[in-house]
Amino acid sequence: MIISEFQEAIDYISKKNDQMMKKKYFVVAAAMTALVSCADQQLTSETLTDKVPGEKTAVTGISSTESRVGILMEMARWGDGKACLKLADCYRDGKGVEKDFMGMLGMAAQAEEFGGIDNMEDYLKEMPEGSDFKLLVDAIEKFKDNQPETAASMAEQLIARGFADGYTVQGIMAMECGDSLAGAQLLEQAASQGSTLAELLLCFQEWHGSKKYDMEKLTALSDKVPFVNTMLAKMYLGWDDESMKDEQLVAHYFLKADEKACLNKRGARWLLDYHGKGNQLPLSGRDIQRLRVIAQEEVEIVDTVEAE
Repeated sequence: MIISEFQEAIDYISKKNDQMMKKKYFVVAAAMTALVSCADQQLTSETLTDKVPGEKTAVTGISSTESRVGILMEMARWGDGKACLKLADCYRDGKGVEKDFMGMLGMAAQAEEFGGIDNMEDYLKEMPEGSDFKLLVDAIEKFKDNQPETAASMAEQLIARGFADGYTVQGIMAMECGDSLAGAQLLEQAASQGSTLAELLLCFQEWHGSKKYDMEKLTALSDKVPFVNTMLAKMYLGWDDESMKDEQLVAHYFLKADEKACLNKRGARWLLDYHGKGNQLPLSGRDIQRLRVIAQEEVEIVDTVEAE
């Protein structure tokens, strides 16, 4: 089965980094999948006109969704939980970014990390009825509740909508029923049609109690799914395997996560400590200031903007 391997991956992006989840795979997956907001939240003027720390003036006159997403991304890089939450909605709905389950998941995890939502599981439950992700989580829940026929029907509905994760659900069901070959083939099909969830699952080298990963696939996926950079950084910290320790790679992947607003508090603290020990990182004074804000250290925000 893929329960232990997938729980391991989920733990990497969860706020609960020090406690391995004890839930069954489908409970965890159901909680993951519903990582969308309780309503179809728009990018409100209130959010978009909040100052990014250090900016002299509010952002106004944003004319495109892409521009608004860019502003939200910068706010999220300063640890703004509300901006993270709205970015999760953007990934959910495909507004300004490609619609993507794992992108949504990563930003929702950041929203919890920085106070944009109180509880990820509650957030998941309030997903809009009729949405693709709602149907996905419902399918997983039905299978978990020993209703495989209903789950299979829901997966078919997802496929009929052109949603690749319908095949992901089928692949998971096949794996859990012991048909690893059929499950892998379905995951490959889902991945080929754009399912980043399926791509992540395929990074596991074995399906029976293994904690090994296909590092080549994970490294490639890190360019597409930003939170995977945090996952890789933790691997190179040696959390699972002391022999993998490599501080230069830790710094590399934490910095990549930071670029896409997927750096958590612990990662920011690690980078600040690493940089403070004399290791040269491509960080400006403003970057150091921002990392201290993310790490929730005491910091005075300087009301200036560095020249580009």
